[in-house]
Amino acid sequence: MANKKPIIDLKTKGIEYEQNNQTIKLVAFNKKNMTIDITIWEDGKYIKDSNIVFAHLPKSIKSKIKPL
Repeated sequence: MANKKPIIDLKTKGIEYEQNNQTIKLVAFNKKNMTIDITIWEDGKYIKDSNIVFAHLPKSIKSKIKPL
């Protein structure tokens, strides 16, 4: 049985959500430590790259990632 990759690339999925007038775009999901790499955009301008815990995502976004 093949091992699943510990890091899943989410860039191609185009998953994003709005929070505090910022657009949060998901970049990668690290299954080993359950974190998400994100980029933060505000008014179409790049703000920064960051890392958040999977548990802090909105439920609607979690449901899109969970099957992966």
